[in-house]
Amino acid sequence: MRLRSLAVVSALVMGAANFVVWPALALEAKRIALIIGNSAYENVTPLTNPANDATDIGQKLKSLGFDVLLATNASQEKMLALLLDFKNRVTHEHVALVFFAGHGVTVNNESFLVPVDSPVEIDLDERGDARAASVNKQLVGMASVLAPLEAAKIGILFLDACRTSAVEPTELSLRVVSLQSKRAVPILRGTASSEIKPSPYSAGVFRAYATQLNNAASDGAGRNSPFTKALLANIATKGITIQELMIRVRKAVMKETGNQQIPWEEAALNESFYFVPQPVAAALPARTSTPAPRGPANRSNGVGGGARPGGVPTITGIQ
Repeated sequence: MRLRSLAVVSALVMGAANFVVWPALALEAKRIALIIGNSAYENVTPLTNPANDATDIGQKLKSLGFDVLLATNASQEKMLALLLDFKNRVTHEHVALVFFAGHGVTVNNESFLVPVDSPVEIDLDERGDARAASVNKQLVGMASVLAPLEAAKIGILFLDACRTSAVEPTELSLRVVSLQSKRAVPILRGTASSEIKPSPYSAGVFRAYATQLNNAASDGAGRNSPFTKALLANIATKGITIQELMIRVRKAVMKETGNQQIPWEEAALNESFYFVPQPVAAALPARTSTPAPRGPANRSNGVGGGARPGGVPTITGIQ
């Protein structure tokens, strides 16, 4: 399960971060995407497909005209550096998109993405403060992910991570621990709903999740997770809005998982967005007729041109 259950592993799974930047194809609209897929977690349960998911989504978005910043198996330092770079590039003229696949958690109603070098226990300050500022020392807060999107003309978030708080009795979840009391702060496995702030450029950010609240997101048996697989299969469909895209993704994932996983979205866009707009048919030139040979003017009625038998005039060049 992609959360995915955050358990302690006996051996460290080492994974170096890989980072590339792909230039966009030439399009009128400015498009930029930040793609992160974390599989090789060092201290919590590693995952199979997020690195594949990120790589494949990055290639697909590149083909759709996005500038793509891609990282796999990224540490917290790398994730924060990427977010800063992404934020500095995004303007109110951009369609800006973030895709993340990997572990996610919620602490005191604040959602966080988990970098591959996250420790099992996250120490808080001496006061035992579990607010975002404390947890951000080890994790990556969703607030920092949404901030660049809120400044864009259109902001889009795809989150392929669990949204469940269920704890399996055989697993030890990631813990946030107060240095003062040594008591663990409750932590929910998976991300909660993401709050958005309206900006002068957009009414909000389109947020798509791999699954509904309080449910796990499958890592999948093949190269990609069910969510990413469906996204890859449908994102380049011509002439469908992002809302229609999610309907197709939802149907595909529900079918593959036997209705156990239901992709979800939250949106406040103030205009329609198409990854591939429907081509507009070029207007055909107006049909014109070949004018008839002009005869002597019919002085009796003032109309130029020849006259039919019986004195009825003809009008040429009009259909």
